[in-house]
Amino acid sequence: MGRDRSTYTGLPREKIKWHPRIDKTRCNPRECGYHCVSFCPFKVFSRVDGTVVVSNPSSCNVGDESCRFQCPLGAISFPTREELKMMLKTVREELERNAS
Repeated sequence: MGRDRSTYTGLPREKIKWHPRIDKTRCNPRECGYHCVSFCPFKVFSRVDGTVVVSNPSSCNVGDESCRFQCPLGAISFPTREELKMMLKTVREELERNAS
């Protein structure tokens, strides 16, 4: 049975905008054979018209950058740790405001 991926540290995962980004100037699926699409066990990436897209961003493990290191062309990046901290803080504050 798979892990529940709908939350991260108690926060709704879909509210956390942390996910991979693809640099289209570096990405060349014909050269790498769509490696990220086949590498990612969470189906974050998809093939679309000969390109790679981040089709399921909320399926990505928050804080896990392993696919970045798998890309032979260096086309995958993520928000910084500082940006992640700010995202989490913003989501927490939003939820607290909505709860009161």
